[in-house]
Amino acid sequence: MDGLNLSLMDVLKFPIFETAKIVTGKNELRKKSVEWVSVIESPVENFVRENELVLSTGIGCYTDPHLFFEFVKDVYESGASALAIATGHYIYRIPEEIVDFAEENQFVILDLPWEIRFADIIHEITSAINRLQQDELIRLKEVQQELIEMFLTKKPFTSIVSVIEKELGLPVLVMNNRGNVAGGSAHIRDVWRMWNDMKKSEDEEESHHPIFSKMRRGESKDAKLFHMKIQSSEQNQGDFFVVAPPSYKMKLREANLIEQAVMVCALWLTSENAIAENKNMLQKEFVLRLTKEEEIPEQTIKEKAQELGLEIDLPYECLIGYPENLESLFYQEANNNNQTKKSWLENMMAYIEMELYDAALSINRQAMYAQEDGKMIVFLQTSEIAAQSTSNGTINQFLDLVDRRLNKLLPGVVVSWGIGKHQEGILSFYRSYNKAASALEVGRKQKGIGKRYHFDNTKISRLILNLSQNEEVQEITMSTISPLIEYDEKREMDLINTFIAYNENAGNVSQAARVLNLHRQSLLYRLRKIESLTNLSLTNPDDVFLLDFSIKIWLSSGDRNRSDQQII
Repeated sequence: MDGLNLSLMDVLKFPIFETAKIVTGKNELRKKSVEWVSVIESPVENFVRENELVLSTGIGCYTDPHLFFEFVKDVYESGASALAIATGHYIYRIPEEIVDFAEENQFVILDLPWEIRFADIIHEITSAINRLQQDELIRLKEVQQELIEMFLTKKPFTSIVSVIEKELGLPVLVMNNRGNVAGGSAHIRDVWRMWNDMKKSEDEEESHHPIFSKMRRGESKDAKLFHMKIQSSEQNQGDFFVVAPPSYKMKLREANLIEQAVMVCALWLTSENAIAENKNMLQKEFVLRLTKEEEIPEQTIKEKAQELGLEIDLPYECLIGYPENLESLFYQEANNNNQTKKSWLENMMAYIEMELYDAALSINRQAMYAQEDGKMIVFLQTSEIAAQSTSNGTINQFLDLVDRRLNKLLPGVVVSWGIGKHQEGILSFYRSYNKAASALEVGRKQKGIGKRYHFDNTKISRLILNLSQNEEVQEITMSTISPLIEYDEKREMDLINTFIAYNENAGNVSQAARVLNLHRQSLLYRLRKIESLTNLSLTNPDDVFLLDFSIKIWLSSGDRNRSDQQII
């Protein structure tokens, strides 16, 4: 015995087989494992398991050579280790055609003297199998204890995984719940290729055991892939993969070992995730402090950043993202009955943060994150080259990537972004944040939701926002556009947005009509109505300026949102 399997060679060394003869397959004795032993007579059907030593007297078919041949063939095709035939009563001599068949297929047939009792054989082999299983159980507990001891003594996770690989004799790959590799020597590309393109297969002889029911199997031409989820308190902590040769067939011993390994991996990943979560929380608190306090001593900032593992001596630019329609997306979700709105929104914000993290990683930029009032605060490292275009290129590349990721995660999500001014200098977090916040607030009011608002591009909007607080400006504004507002409320003709589209297209009637999806004559009718209600001429630049200015002031006041500002 090699400590793992009971071979046919081991079985034949038992004293009870001293008078047995090896008829065929002598060279196969070391290769064949014996996991079961049973007495079978014709018919075989599905009563024989793989790696089973079959004992038979041939009583059901000894009078019919053809039937006897089919019986032997069925035992062979069932995957049995060997067939031991008791001769001297029903079968006196094993037919040549059966011997030829067995030799041709490297199938082991044993000739047992009639005097040997099957019960004694079964007792001997079962006892040996039980001893082997007991030894294996002891070894499994030793491995489990070793792994737990390594975890408790804070050994590197790579060392823990190495022990697992050594015991399995196969490469493994452990990934955390963010999809990052935690340990293992299996190639991640090979694992993901098989995992994505796998051909699912369930082996009947394995599926009955509860351990195998937890395991998913994939396979390609080159290898087999075994997968188990790593869970703790019903929360996913990661994934455990085992890569094996195409011919590999997992046994209960390996499955038990994987289950123990997954348990230890769950302990390690849970601990790491808790540490990471605590560190993440402290980092967020630090980032929020940077946005609230302008006069923090530089030395204090640097010491705290170093303690939290943040690279602070880099040029950062603030971005503030606001998901406009998460609540409405919650009600559209088909499977949201199991979650409260609050927990769903918290989960979505956590997922969004992961996408921000991965996007920054993809463009090789440092980033720091926080959340406040449903908004995502990101300090993104920009280029040290003092060029506005370079900074905008980095930010747009980042946000383009974020948009693609979020649209896959949450189809239909609308996010507005405020972007702080470029090149405020190192440690200018407070100023950059306030400018991003201003850009977001002004941009949403002036341009509508779901866009990117750069602080440097909001000068006019900020001027209008400040002017909108002046009482005289408010009076002039309302006296100019109140007729349009009242008419829109009564007739729902939307004259305000009609003028906006006309003015944004430089007075080009045809182009404005296409934008508004109106017939040209319908647009001309609306423009005449605007002139008659306001007593202003759309051919007079001063009148056009007054009307445009008044609408901008009115929109900035927050009295009414434009139609394209409504939250979806």
